[in-house]
Amino acid sequence: MQNSYFTSTTEGFEPHPRARGPWAADMLHGRLLGGLAAHVLEQNHGRSQWRVARLTVDLFRPAAMAPVQVETSPVREGRRVVVADALLTCDSHLVGRATAVFLPATEEPPGHIWRPEPSVWPDPDTLPVPPADQIGPDDEGWMFRGVSGGFSTGERSRVWTNDTVNLIDGLPMSPLVRAAVSGDIACPIANSSDQGLYYINADYTMLIGRYPEGGWVGIEVDKQISADGISIASATLVDRKGPFATSGGSSLARPPLEIPG
Repeated sequence: MQNSYFTSTTEGFEPHPRARGPWAADMLHGRLLGGLAAHVLEQNHGRSQWRVARLTVDLFRPAAMAPVQVETSPVREGRRVVVADALLTCDSHLVGRATAVFLPATEEPPGHIWRPEPSVWPDPDTLPVPPADQIGPDDEGWMFRGVSGGFSTGERSRVWTNDTVNLIDGLPMSPLVRAAVSGDIACPIANSSDQGLYYINADYTMLIGRYPEGGWVGIEVDKQISADGISIASATLVDRKGPFATSGGSSLARPPLEIPG
């Protein structure tokens, strides 16, 4: 199996089998669309000493296991703010859109700002490996380590995740791309009940205070509100140093995703 999720070709980003999503055998994983958008936006519109402070990914429709084309365009190119859009097409259908807000990095101003006390997280390398039939074996390229709660528990969840393969052949994930592929998981973890996951993402927005360091990304559920088959949810993302971003979005009800317990 290829050591990545996609190969870059003249037809677009060709998915490998491990890019398949959990909802259907012929459907790409939505989180990887966000990763592709982040990658191309960063390549086409990133600047030295600037970074993405907000990334919004709209998921219009399921994407087939077929090449994905990503086209970007500038929205605003100012001295202090750069905004760019990306359109994602798959199998001749527009499947998603992403917007990135780039801001220049400068020195931190003086003064004390109140912040909530961050939770203490156990080191992911000390946690047990979950059974392969619950999430998937580590050698599939996407590792999970549960801290508390988890899918199908109906409890507030904290989990570590780590993508151990590249998004695209020969290109290690940048910190922004690693954040993007992890941010999509905030809503499913928050929306998972003790009877399964009945919500699928319509979008997600990441507010990124800094880029993550290292491979492991922790996701801690903060909020879940739902009515009439519509859910909004949010989570805090951490690395070994502490919180670095938030991610949240809206989801709609559909027949449940069966996650083995």
